Amino acid sequence: MVARRRPRRRDRTWPHHLRRRQRLRLQVRGLGPPRARSAASRRAVVACRPSLWPPTQGRNRLERRSWCPHPRPHRGQRFRIVNERDQQTSTPGANMPPMSTASVAIDLGSSVITTVVGGRNDHGQLHILGVGQSPSAGIEAGQISHVSRAASAIRQSLDQAEASSARQILSVGVAVSGAHLQSMNNRGAVALPSIGEPIRDSDLIRAIDSGRAVTINASSTLLHAIPRYYVVDSERRSFDPRGQHGQRLDVSMHLVTASQSAIQNAAHCVQNAGVDVELIAAKPVVAAERAVRGDEKEFGVLVIGLDAGTTTLTAFEDGAIAHTSAIQVGTSHIARDLSIGLHCSNEEARRIMHLHGQAIPQLVANDAEEIELRRFSLGAGEGQAVTPKFVAEIINARVCEIISMITHRITEHQLQQAVAGGIVLTGSGAMLGGLDLLFSKAMESPARAADAGDLFGLTDKLSRPDALGAVGMLDWMLDSGDVVQTERTGASHRRTERTGSMLASLTSGVSSLARVFSTNS
Repeated sequence: MVARRRPRRRDRTWPHHLRRRQRLRLQVRGLGPPRARSAASRRAVVACRPSLWPPTQGRNRLERRSWCPHPRPHRGQRFRIVNERDQQTSTPGANMPPMSTASVAIDLGSSVITTVVGGRNDHGQLHILGVGQSPSAGIEAGQISHVSRAASAIRQSLDQAEASSARQILSVGVAVSGAHLQSMNNRGAVALPSIGEPIRDSDLIRAIDSGRAVTINASSTLLHAIPRYYVVDSERRSFDPRGQHGQRLDVSMHLVTASQSAIQNAAHCVQNAGVDVELIAAKPVVAAERAVRGDEKEFGVLVIGLDAGTTTLTAFEDGAIAHTSAIQVGTSHIARDLSIGLHCSNEEARRIMHLHGQAIPQLVANDAEEIELRRFSLGAGEGQAVTPKFVAEIINARVCEIISMITHRITEHQLQQAVAGGIVLTGSGAMLGGLDLLFSKAMESPARAADAGDLFGLTDKLSRPDALGAVGMLDWMLDSGDVVQTERTGASHRRTERTGSMLASLTSGVSSLARVFSTNS
C-alpha cells in the first residue's frame, strides 16, 4: 500500500496576495528558495542583483564575480583572469592576461605613493613591467592619518600601474616607514645533537627560533628577524655553516619591530584600495639592501634615507645589517622652513626645493638668476623674486640640524665603524644639490647618492633615489621566502613561515638569507 502524501499546509494568517508579495520580496533579496521563483520573480532578481558567476558563453569560466568592485585574490594569486564579456565595463588592465611569475610592490611614502610591477629575467635582473605614481594623501611621517584619502591615493597609483603593465593587480607587498621602527641585535644558541653529523637545515631553523625569542612591547610587533651570521663552537663567523661539524651553533639576529597599529592601518588602507596584502616589510631595510653593494657591506656602510616625513638609518658592519632606526625629521620640514622664510605656500615651497634646492650656499653663484615665486594670495605681492643663495641658506640650516641628530644617533648606538666605510643617501632629499658633499664634510666619510642598480623595462621613473623604496620592496619580494599574510576578515594578521624557501635562500649570504616574519601574540 502506497502512503498518501500529506498535503502541504499553508499559512492561513496571510492573504494570498500578501504571501506572494512577501515571497517575491525575499526572492529579490536573494533569500527565497529557487523552486518558488516564477518567471516574473526571476526577471526581478536578474534586474536588481548582479550575477555571482560569469555567463556560460564566456571563454574563461574560472573567475568568480564579487559584490565588491575590487575582489580579493586567492592566496598566492597576484593577477586576475577576466571574462571577455566584462571587458567593456572592467577597470584598466582587467582584460589582460595574468602573469604569475611577477610581483607587485608599493611604497607608502609621505610625498609620493609608488607602485612597481615586475619580475626577474633569465639573467636574474629586475624587469619592470609597470609603474604607477600618485601624490600622497592621508599619510604623514610614514603613518596613516586619514584612511579614505590614503586608500584613494593608493588606488590611483594602482590604476596607473595596471594601465602601464596591462594587468590587474590583486595582491601587493607594502613597504612601510615611520619613527615607530626600532631594532635590536639578539644572540641565540643551540646544541648540536650529534658530533659526527654535519650541521643541517633543521639546526639552522632551531638556532633562528632561539635568536628571535625576545620580549617586546605589547603595542609592537616583530616585523623582521634577519640572521646576521653564525658561529660554530665559538670560533670564527660563518654566513653558511651547513656541512660543518661542531657541538654548539650560535646565531646573531637583527630584529626589527614596528608599531602594531601602524602596520594594521597600512594594511587596512591597502585592502580598502581593492587589493590584498601579501607582504609587509620595513622600507629602510629593503631600500638599503638594494642600494648597498657587496664590498660596501663588508667594509661597513651607513644608509641614510631622507624621506618626506622621516630620516631613516640602516647600518651594515662586517657584511651584515647591524642597526635600523628612524628620526621624525625629513624633507617636509625643509619645505616648511622655506614656506615660512619665503612667505609662500607649502606647494610652492616644495616646488622650489625640488627645482632649485641646494644644500651648500657657497656653491651658488653670486650672479645666479632670481627665482620667481607666488605668495599666499594674489594681492600680497604676486611675482616676488628671491635669490637662490637665500634659498640655499634656509635648506642648509635644516640639513645641518638633521646631520647633528644623525651624529648623536651614531654615537648612541656605536656605529662609527659603519660610518667609516661610507654613506649612501636615499629618498627624495638625496636629490638636493651638494647634499653628498655636505654629509661627506660633516661626517668625514665619503658619501654618494644611491641608484636602483641594473633595471630593464619601464625604468624612466625609477632611476632616482626616491624610488628605491618600491624597487627594493620588489627585489625583496622576489628573493624572500617568508611573507606576512593578512587575513581577509579584517585587520588581524597571520604571519606564516615558508621553511623550504627560507632554507633555499640561506646559500647566498646575509642579503638573501631567510626573511622571517612573526606575529606578536
